[in-house]
Amino acid sequence: MLAAPDVRWRRVTPGEDRRRIADELLIASLRDRGIRVPRIGRVCPRCGGAHGPARATDAGAPVDVAVSVSYAGGWAIAATAAGRGAFAIDAELRALDPAARLRLRTALGDDKADAATWTRVEAALKADGRGLRVDPATVRLIPVGDDWLAHVPGRPGALRIQEVAGPAELVISLATAAEAASDRSMR
Repeated sequence: MLAAPDVRWRRVTPGEDRRRIADELLIASLRDRGIRVPRIGRVCPRCGGAHGPARATDAGAPVDVAVSVSYAGGWAIAATAAGRGAFAIDAELRALDPAARLRLRTALGDDKADAATWTRVEAALKADGRGLRVDPATVRLIPVGDDWLAHVPGRPGALRIQEVAGPAELVISLATAAEAASDRSMR
């Protein structure tokens, strides 16, 4: 079971490395949780390249913490939660240009989809671990109060999607296993 997530963000100025900024946010969050993490690494589960999902490691061994990053509109967004389990964050600009809106509506097969819909689906696919190897149009979202349940084909159980308060120009969605802790700490 995952503990309450911590979500942080920072604007990335031109010339800054957004990955380095995201790693700094992750490490600061983990330190605030009392977890010493000397390295944030990325390994693609398909090809072994250094472009996969972020992982917190100590001497190459995974640390008992979930981490996730996203980038949108000049922002780096990072999330941590103590423990293991399905966990991912996704962000997008709230106001999409017409071309971006058309791309996401086409990808989702939904002519009314907006940035929030996209971040819910993308966070679910990242938390599932298969990412865009699963057709985003096949993910089913069901509203439950202020949250959503995401059903990803081939995945047992639903993922819980919460919208995270952040910079006004962004929509940020956090996906966890549906049975994960409901309380949260967001900065």
